[in-house]
Amino acid sequence: MPKIFDQETKWNVYHYTDTNALISILAKEKIILRATNIMYLNDPHELIEGITTIQDIQKTSLNPGAFRSYYITSFSSCNDNLSMWGMYAANGNGYALAFDFDELSKGYEIMIKCVYGKNEIEQQFKNFHNLTQTGVFTSLMGATKLSKEDEEKNCKALELNNIITTCLGAKNEAYSYESEMRGVIYCNDSQRTHFRTRNGYIIPYIEVSLPKFALKEIVIGPTNNTLLKEQSLYHFLQINGYNLDDIHIVRSKIPYRG
Repeated sequence: MPKIFDQETKWNVYHYTDTNALISILAKEKIILRATNIMYLNDPHELIEGITTIQDIQKTSLNPGAFRSYYITSFSSCNDNLSMWGMYAANGNGYALAFDFDELSKGYEIMIKCVYGKNEIEQQFKNFHNLTQTGVFTSLMGATKLSKEDEEKNCKALELNNIITTCLGAKNEAYSYESEMRGVIYCNDSQRTHFRTRNGYIIPYIEVSLPKFALKEIVIGPTNNTLLKEQSLYHFLQINGYNLDDIHIVRSKIPYRG
């Protein structure tokens, strides 16, 4: 579990999905999630929000193609959101899989909390930029005073990190209901790349494995969340080697027929 001031905190994030995808994710020796190439996500303005904002601030040019080796898995802090059920979980007939954030973060290179709308994107970017310029971050890297050259190198590295994470996590404000947290992996290894189809497009993705104990909860969608559906889920988990004492199964509280 994540620790704040040396105290453990329980923090789950949710992945909304349909029944077939749930089986694909959970019915293996390990949990297998898909991270999709960022150029092929649902939002056609992916990357554009962050790139445009940074270009306006810094009067520089950024190429979206430079991000083509980044892969994304989307999660949400919302455990029972009607819009999420409708968009990503078979119109309410799917599930929301809750993963322990600490275990989840071990499977990805970085976890990014998305920022929505030009004003918030700009404010976050400027805040981080200002901190790097004041030397706050470089002063935390050790008691030994850095040389001016090393300090400049650290500032440049932090500034580059600010640009990358801003572009990867910036979204149009119309998606703010998602409260998205992204797992990000950089990968240019063709041996790891798989492909699937969606709406006639060939979509590249990579697989991310997690231990089974990373799964903490499953929320059953609001459409047809019957006792039989709950029983079938317990049956599936038991057969596939999950410890049922460690997984909380609940039904959505939203009244919705789909």
